[in-house]
Amino acid sequence: MIRRLLGACVGVAVMMTAVACDSSNGTGKGPTDGDVQAPPDDAGTPDAGDGGTDPVPDAGGDDGGTDPVPDAGSGDGGTDPVPDGGVVPTTPEGPWPTDGLTDYSSKYGIPKVASVGVDGAHNIWVLDGDRIGVLRADTQRLVWTRAPIGQAGLGFGSAPHQLATGSTVICGGKAGEAYVGYMTSDSVPGGQRIPGRGEPDFSEAHYFEFQKGDMDLVQLSGDGTDIVLREHLYRSVGTSRPSRNEAIGIRNSNDFHYDEDRSVYSCMRVMKGPYEGEVYIGTNHGVTRIRDLEYSSHRHPAWWLLVPKADPSQPPNRSQRAGYTYGLGYSQAGHLLIANNWKIGILPPNRELKYWDREQHEAGIPEGTELSLYRLNTFVDPVNPGNDVERAEPATENHWRGFQQTKDGLYYVAGINSGLWQFKAEPTRHDPNKDADTDYVRIDGTGTDRYTALAATDDGSLFVGTDGRGLWRLTPQKQLEKVQGVGGSKVQQLVYDPRVTPSALYVLVDGKLYVLRGH
Repeated sequence: MIRRLLGACVGVAVMMTAVACDSSNGTGKGPTDGDVQAPPDDAGTPDAGDGGTDPVPDAGGDDGGTDPVPDAGSGDGGTDPVPDGGVVPTTPEGPWPTDGLTDYSSKYGIPKVASVGVDGAHNIWVLDGDRIGVLRADTQRLVWTRAPIGQAGLGFGSAPHQLATGSTVICGGKAGEAYVGYMTSDSVPGGQRIPGRGEPDFSEAHYFEFQKGDMDLVQLSGDGTDIVLREHLYRSVGTSRPSRNEAIGIRNSNDFHYDEDRSVYSCMRVMKGPYEGEVYIGTNHGVTRIRDLEYSSHRHPAWWLLVPKADPSQPPNRSQRAGYTYGLGYSQAGHLLIANNWKIGILPPNRELKYWDREQHEAGIPEGTELSLYRLNTFVDPVNPGNDVERAEPATENHWRGFQQTKDGLYYVAGINSGLWQFKAEPTRHDPNKDADTDYVRIDGTGTDRYTALAATDDGSLFVGTDGRGLWRLTPQKQLEKVQGVGGSKVQQLVYDPRVTPSALYVLVDGKLYVLRGH
């Protein structure tokens, strides 16, 4: 049943979907309590109660940086023994079965896994704790890491010498490569500003915190029988980097001292368009954009909690709230769709990765530079009314898990205990570059309001993943139906690949992988 709340509709359609690792254990929260929240913007100390976060999240100087084109290469670091992935060219149908539905776990002997991704040559990557596997497109055989590599190499745990408490997601890179995300504590001991080498408070132990969590780029070995580490990502293209650009993981591109983005919870490979092959990852704090080994970090639809001062005659402090980002999507128009624990955003990408993290023109940015500016940055009105950027009371957390746009132009957002909603996003009367969200409609009929993933497909459908009720499809005629033949209860992931004909939808449910063709 579709229950109308406000009004009418228009829009664009989705090119692909995201990998999302829901490590909430049904709570809606990540592995640590609470969400990453920046402290008052006029304070120099961490915000009380959140473990210490960025007191100046958007501070930073300008020491240059690079400006790669969308297909930028690997630069001068890392290894690349099999640049073509060791796979043969494929037909338009791709190398895999074209049946309407195939149980890949049974057909190819894939054990239960936590995450799945598809690379530039249609190799299928899977993640199982400290094991990384790839179902090769040329041999159709599964290859596993012989031993833990990268962040998993020292074992998972919270010991000072360990680099991650666990793995989270995997998504395909270029041919024969994949990106693997990890989690760690979401706050740095002593605060999230870490002194650099040569600064008075520099500490090797403290500095080691920079390297925890984040993301590895892995690839098939030269003989195609193993998976090896290419590089742990650290190459910021932003305006602030250590003088030696040391391998200290992902940190703020506009001030490398701040390590806010530490745990990776979602990962999306762009499947077509001018930026095909780029990767977006959702973290405990925002979204990082990646081209091969280089990245720009970060963006997030955020809001500010007003914190009263002891002297009521003084204006309150403003404390930034960003939240975990599990929901990533990509519209037909090429816009990034972001859904975090509170808000949603529509963000058109720009060509120059160096300036992707900037939200306004400022000193040091060349005149005429295209920036990536929000078309929409909002709360979802029916469940978080008001759409205030600043609030005196904490906003309700909605734990959004999916944000997509169907072929008819309608947008859909869904989350844990927040339901499934359809809405329009149309240009405002006063600014054609900004959208307003209107005409929300709640969609019921799955028997639950716990949603884990969404995927919009080229035939106009919206596939809907639930926690407890399996996989559903909202047809182009807006009829909601259970997808037959896909067993299981909790949909962990939906990955849509329109590069093959018929298109492929990868469905990970209760650890098993199914593939639907032709939507």
